[in-house]
Amino acid sequence: MLKKLREIMSTSPRKEKDWVVVFFDRNDFRLQAMKKRLEERGISVSLDKSAAIYVHENELDEAKQIVAEWVN
Repeated sequence: MLKKLREIMSTSPRKEKDWVVVFFDRNDFRLQAMKKRLEERGISVSLDKSAAIYVHENELDEAKQIVAEWVN
């Protein structure tokens, strides 16, 4: 899992949309729950291969705050 996280985080944001990783987990339930929580707050998300959630860089700070609240 850490290797996959390093690969995802080391790549640049998606060139066509400028999306960045905000949440990484191998558990589909947690990924879906976080995706739902972010979408409820109006943040557009993209779920990548059941490994990571991407958000647009313009919404990154708000998304990080939501993730931090949920994880803690």
